[in-house]
Amino acid sequence: MNKILFGLLQSLVRTVIGALNYERIALLVRDANQSPLSGDEKRDLVIEEARSVGLAIGTSLLNLAIEVAVNALKSKT
Repeated sequence: MNKILFGLLQSLVRTVIGALNYERIALLVRDANQSPLSGDEKRDLVIEEARSVGLAIGTSLLNLAIEVAVNALKSKT
C-alpha cells in the first residue's frame, strides 16, 4: 500500500509543479494583455513577475518533490 501512496504522491507533485506554474503565468499574461503597454513591454513585465513567482513557488515545490523522493527511496529499502 505504501508504494501505491508514494506513487500517487509523486504523480501529484509532478502535476502540481507544472500546473501551478502555468496558471500563474497565464494570469500574468492576461493581466499584462489588458494594460496599455507595448507588446515588448508586456513581455518584459510578465517575464520579470514570472521570475519572482517561479522562484517562490518553484523553491517550495522543489523542496516538496525532494522530500517525496527521499521518502520514496526510504520506502524501497
